[in-house]
Amino acid sequence: MKERTKKIWGRVYAEFISSVLPVLISGVIRAFAIYMFVTPNEFAPGGTNGLAVLLEYITGWNAGIFLLIISVPLFFVAFFCLGKKEAVVSTMSFVVSSGVLMGVKLIPHIEILQYGGGEGIDKIVHGLFGATAGGIFLGIALAIMLKCCGTSGGTTIIALVINKKFRNLSVSMLTSAFDAIVVFASFFVYNQNGTFTDKLDPVLLALVSLVVTSKMCDIIIQGFKTAYKFEIVTNDPEALASEIMEKLRHGVTKISAEGMYKHEGRSMLVCIIRKRQIAELQRIIKKYPDTFAYFSSTSEVFGKFVK
Repeated sequence: MKERTKKIWGRVYAEFISSVLPVLISGVIRAFAIYMFVTPNEFAPGGTNGLAVLLEYITGWNAGIFLLIISVPLFFVAFFCLGKKEAVVSTMSFVVSSGVLMGVKLIPHIEILQYGGGEGIDKIVHGLFGATAGGIFLGIALAIMLKCCGTSGGTTIIALVINKKFRNLSVSMLTSAFDAIVVFASFFVYNQNGTFTDKLDPVLLALVSLVVTSKMCDIIIQGFKTAYKFEIVTNDPEALASEIMEKLRHGVTKISAEGMYKHEGRSMLVCIIRKRQIAELQRIIKKYPDTFAYFSSTSEVFGKFVK
């Protein structure tokens, strides 16, 4: 009985570490990004986060309240259309963000952590840095969500539901459309007493934030162990492979190939190398006549990479 109870608690612990904890962390990071970088610089980063920030600016209510209000109907949509686990996991992160955003208001002098404000050139510099930093942290939160549950929640839930009905509309296109609506809505919310340029500033900051968020998310999802795959067609595979393994210290795989123009048997060598080794490998290949090569980027290399 004790052994069975131990196994059950072990599975619960493993599920918490692999699924629940990352979602909680993503929620905290999202709230940190919104409070510290997005709100002080007055721009809406798109999606559910941006909508909550816009509503906070209009009404004066905390953005966490609006995140919670938006998350409730999205939970039921995800629950009935996507599945129980997806609904719980995708909503949990936004509920955590909501709680943190509402909770920070209770901490004395917490506003000193906000990055933004100023006048003239200072406001522009703070805005650009704030949009970049906010995009980085929002990208980290998004990547964590995608890695642990396969969805970012928020407007992605609506996009997934629409995609189920209309397969010709991709989820990424729909999500981008929702982001665009929120971003360009900020033109009619911020700086209404200012010039056209003043009204356009929040839109441009939001676009900067979205680009940085997307790039940061891609880096984390694809992994930092990026490399390049060379495929080399040659008549002298043994000597070329030997030199590559000796100088670059990476393994080489030989594949039998046939040239379809003359129907001659040749060999194709496949090798994965680091970016800094591209030039050296190109110099090696040039030594061998009648050799054809091309390379492409790969990401998240697994297994034994070094010879």
